[in-house]
Amino acid sequence: MLLLCPFFGQQLAAQTVTWQPEPLKQNQKISFQYQPKGGDLEFSDGPKALAAVYSGSKWNTVPVQLEKKNDLWTGSYQLPKHAVLIALKFYQGDLQNPEALDIQNGKGYYHEIVDTKGKIVPGTYLAEAGLKAGATGDWTINSFISPSKDQKMIDSLLQKEEKLSKRIPRTLLFDYLDLKQLTLTASEFNAMADNLLKSELKKGNLNEQFLAQAQRYYEKLKNASGSATVESIIFKDYPKSSTARFLAFRKYTQGKYGKDLETGAEEFLKAFPYLEWKKSPDNQSYIYYTVFRNLAIQYIESGQNDKFLGLFKDIDFKTANEIYRWNITRNQMSGRGDQKRLYEDSRIIMPYLLERQKDKSYLADFGNDAEKAQENANNQMDDRLFTHIALANAQGDYAGANQYFKYLSKKGAIGNADLNAMHVNILEKLNDTKAIKPFLESSVAANAVTPIMFTKLKELYKIEHDGKDEGYEQYLAGLTPSDKKSEMRAHVMANMVNYPLTPFSLENAEGKMVNSKDWADQIVVIDFWATWCRPCIEAFPGMQLLIDQYAKDPKVAVYMIGTMQFGDYKTKSVKYVRDNNYRFNLLHDAVGPKGEQDQVFRSLTPLFKSSAIPRKIIIKNGVVRYSSEGYSGSPSQLRDELSTAIEILRAEK
Repeated sequence: MLLLCPFFGQQLAAQTVTWQPEPLKQNQKISFQYQPKGGDLEFSDGPKALAAVYSGSKWNTVPVQLEKKNDLWTGSYQLPKHAVLIALKFYQGDLQNPEALDIQNGKGYYHEIVDTKGKIVPGTYLAEAGLKAGATGDWTINSFISPSKDQKMIDSLLQKEEKLSKRIPRTLLFDYLDLKQLTLTASEFNAMADNLLKSELKKGNLNEQFLAQAQRYYEKLKNASGSATVESIIFKDYPKSSTARFLAFRKYTQGKYGKDLETGAEEFLKAFPYLEWKKSPDNQSYIYYTVFRNLAIQYIESGQNDKFLGLFKDIDFKTANEIYRWNITRNQMSGRGDQKRLYEDSRIIMPYLLERQKDKSYLADFGNDAEKAQENANNQMDDRLFTHIALANAQGDYAGANQYFKYLSKKGAIGNADLNAMHVNILEKLNDTKAIKPFLESSVAANAVTPIMFTKLKELYKIEHDGKDEGYEQYLAGLTPSDKKSEMRAHVMANMVNYPLTPFSLENAEGKMVNSKDWADQIVVIDFWATWCRPCIEAFPGMQLLIDQYAKDPKVAVYMIGTMQFGDYKTKSVKYVRDNNYRFNLLHDAVGPKGEQDQVFRSLTPLFKSSAIPRKIIIKNGVVRYSSEGYSGSPSQLRDELSTAIEILRAEK
């Protein structure tokens, strides 16, 4: 039967790894031969190998280059000085999501490493137990084998380790405890762990790393007295260490609010000054970020403005930016608080932000990618400049506002429609009339224009053409670069769909019913929005531009459907639209069987795969042909997106 089934016969072949030289010794260059026959990588023309090595009481991984010789794949690796165990994993494709994987049918490929005299080294059996139990603390290494929590297996290896080591070394103690916990009851383990830790503490000569691990372990055991004992040793022997700093941070700030938080945070900064930390920074920047952020909120809420401003003297750009965003930008956008005071504060803070914009404080957030980190810092600075200019504009300090446009990035200087509108207003107030038209033209080219800006540009055009607007549309169209038009068309095509619309009938602002079946001869744009949705409301000027563009076209209609609202939503929706002078065909989404006002929107969620709004769709012949989510921030861009989609659909035969 096997002879008649050659494929089955191949599967019986075992994949193997042969190591050289034998035995493997520390600080030695080794090689291995991998035979994949019978496994998932048998026919791979480019398998990859990853080595995991337990050395110096910790696991590390490193990729190993493979070369094919005859039917075998070979690799080599320089073993570290203190290595005790090595494991290999073979795969094809991406490491995190491999197309194929070989770990010897779950048994794994691993080998012990002896010292230069050929003796087994303490930690060897501990490493093997951790690998087999999937208790390495690293998911990548845990995938080198099919993990097993078999207590007999783990206990057997730990007994070998105990016999080998006589007494578990301090460097291996916590790995040993993690594995021992898998073999004992909770009460048995807690008592054993406490005894072992107390024994080590009595010996003295304790370094900061061990004490930090011991303190965390006592917390894991929920042993408050043990944790307190270790903390006292840390504060006594290592009072300025990173461990002491972290513990003090928790002690002074955790679970505290208001005045208590303020007092605690200030006490922490006295004990561990920020400038002292900056002389030799470590990975605890998040501690100061949190402390300063919380202090800033407390100072603002308690009216301590001088203390609030004093925080900016020394902090980095990332922290200063967040404090500004939360306390200045947020209040400016919502209109809360004393706007004059916000502007005065912003005038003091802005120089600090600009001075530190390139301090690389975002570097760790972007995996040490300096280019991406700086790009983020520049984007953040653009947002803060927007706030400052908006505050200055609102306070009538047009000259003060105007001097900050030069600090915007190339993208920020022209890419925000609302900021561009402010820029035009500021130029007008400063009587810089020569600069207005070129700036408006640049804004059109960037597709970041508001309705008011279009009105102003048309006025200027007519002044130059004896009060006539003949040729204006062609002039306007010529301002947009061809590559921008191509980008827009490609974006629109990517959002084209073909999804059947379930017919519906909805009430409009006048209380009359509008039936979707009556749209057979039209291309219909629908905007799903809600009074609570800020991006929805911000997109209204762009929707008005679209409505005005097709106001005289009977083949195109635009409806605004209010959805997912609460209370007297009909009155609220109608009032908001009319109070802000929008000329919309307003519809109210129907109420479903459970009382939710989202019946039409919900019928389309299989298409959307999301419940987020704003959401624009375009219907033709009873079918949804276009769907897009969100709002870019530019009224003109939204208008152009939807009008491009309309014209593509209109041109279809």
